[in-house]
Amino acid sequence: MKLLRKIDFLTDKKTNLWLNIGALLLILPFLFFFAWVALELLEEDEGLFVFTDFLYLFILLVVHELIHGFFFKIFGNEKTKVKFGFKNGMAYATSPGSFYSRGKMLIIALSPFVLISLFLTVCCELEWLSSPSYIALASIHAASCIGDFYLSYILISQKEEILVEDTEVGLNIYRKD
Repeated sequence: MKLLRKIDFLTDKKTNLWLNIGALLLILPFLFFFAWVALELLEEDEGLFVFTDFLYLFILLVVHELIHGFFFKIFGNEKTKVKFGFKNGMAYATSPGSFYSRGKMLIIALSPFVLISLFLTVCCELEWLSSPSYIALASIHAASCIGDFYLSYILISQKEEILVEDTEVGLNIYRKD
């Protein structure tokens, strides 16, 4: 295997800066998208973004990382160990030393966005969340998935057959021999 690229999410300050800027820029389009979804689902726009929604944001953060961890375990082998942490303003799940195919790593990366967005949309449809809460929670969560979107873009843009190694700080992408 030949190393094609190293990605350091935890200690590379330049990458962290660009991901944070990207997350801020993504909030607006996601606000419009989830506002449109809420208007399609609900006849009336009622309710407010309330203090408890900040608690929900924290819960979403934890669940997001647990989903990553779940798929690390599902797609790993019997030796796969999953670790969770918080560093440089980022929560993370990691499975150091584990190798995954491009397809499996894409599922690991994107499943929290898909599953949590669907869950929040169902909660809005069932009127368990007010429209403003749904729009805010879904938009902030989606924008916070910037690292997962960035990783997915890198994986998709690789022309060759690849293997992805999860590391303590990010990923190594190898060309499959």
